[in-house]
Amino acid sequence: MPTRDEWVTFHKWSKEFGSDIVHLNVFGTHIVILNSAKAANELLDGRSAIYSDRPAMPGLTTLINMDWNFGLIEYGSRWRNWRKAFHTFFNPQAAEAFHPIEIEGTHRLLRNLLATPEDLVHHMRHMAGQVILAIAYGIDVAPFGDPNVEVAEKAVGAIIAGSLRGRIFDLFPFLVHMPWWFPGASFKREAQTKWAPHVDTALHAPYETVRRQMATGIAKPSVAASMISELNEKSSEEERYTSMAIPATMYIGAQDTTVSVLHSFFLAMVLYPEVQRKAQAEIDTVVGKDRLPDFGDRQSLPYVTAILEEAFRWHPVVPLAIPHRLTTDDVYGGWFLPAGTLVIGNSCGILHDEANVGPHPERFIPERYLPGGGATLTTADIAFGYGRRICPGRFMGRATDWIAIASVLAAFDISPALDENGREIIPEEIYQSGLAT
Repeated sequence: MPTRDEWVTFHKWSKEFGSDIVHLNVFGTHIVILNSAKAANELLDGRSAIYSDRPAMPGLTTLINMDWNFGLIEYGSRWRNWRKAFHTFFNPQAAEAFHPIEIEGTHRLLRNLLATPEDLVHHMRHMAGQVILAIAYGIDVAPFGDPNVEVAEKAVGAIIAGSLRGRIFDLFPFLVHMPWWFPGASFKREAQTKWAPHVDTALHAPYETVRRQMATGIAKPSVAASMISELNEKSSEEERYTSMAIPATMYIGAQDTTVSVLHSFFLAMVLYPEVQRKAQAEIDTVVGKDRLPDFGDRQSLPYVTAILEEAFRWHPVVPLAIPHRLTTDDVYGGWFLPAGTLVIGNSCGILHDEANVGPHPERFIPERYLPGGGATLTTADIAFGYGRRICPGRFMGRATDWIAIASVLAAFDISPALDENGREIIPEEIYQSGLAT
């Protein structure tokens, strides 16, 4: 098993052996890597009734207490109920109601970038936190050092730690029950003492804030407020837990994914300045220079939209989609796949296959998503997951990233930083391995 950039190795193996799936046996655990859109769509979408479960991921769910995250729970009645709740708030029509919040967050991002451009990463995280906290909890965030944003960042750090260092527990779940000093199990103590408290705070703190605000009549409309208002003295413990878990999953899920896409965007604008100039010319022609873009301009800015598509494709937020688990025996392409097999969609490999996206997939080329540009596969088909486990917040996420990208391009030129001698510092295109990049 490769230790980093796994998607590259898996895609290479697929080409070498002439198969769109790679079948591995890792210490008795069957793992199937899907390296083509055909295989991913046929199994994870076409046969979703038996491919929609999640494997046990104790490194995340047990050790850092992330068992309430909608994206990680097993397929069943709880998942279906939670999915229904998500759809109520995040279907395409409902997601349009969030546009004013996304615009407000973007405008604050612009003001912050103007004031202290050297704090780019902080400003991106603040914007993402501002938007999702307003949507999930109706909470206004402070311009700097907001505790709710810091909670989300620490919880995301816990997820990164759990997905990287907790991998051994996913392969050997029995280690969860071993003492922390057992070889390979030292992360257990760190997870429970350092990381789990941040996850618990993310689940409870903003939710309790909303409850207090509702008791005093000052709560703003939000997902949490809407769900709490439906509770009464007859509500079950499951219903109460659902009202807490749903907004918390939104809170954590949207924070890092939004920032990851914006990271890729800013990196691409530095490495491919000609792309930036084309986008700015389109904005100047369509929007002019006396106002900022808004969602009414979306259909008239195809190149800006193509930049967003390419940012999702170039470095997918989740390069290896969260694993699915096969619940019954199946057969595909001559392979026998036993029940319990872990099935992983190699999203990054699929989105870097010339057959799907045209030539030079390693380059940032938005034109591939314009008519005649060569891409035969949209990022919506791959980058947000598969089948019944596709990301339910994708419409809100795409809208947030689009308005941020369009507005930044309208307001600023993005160029490399300079060293002490006035020479440009060209950043390297290096992404960390893990559940999300």
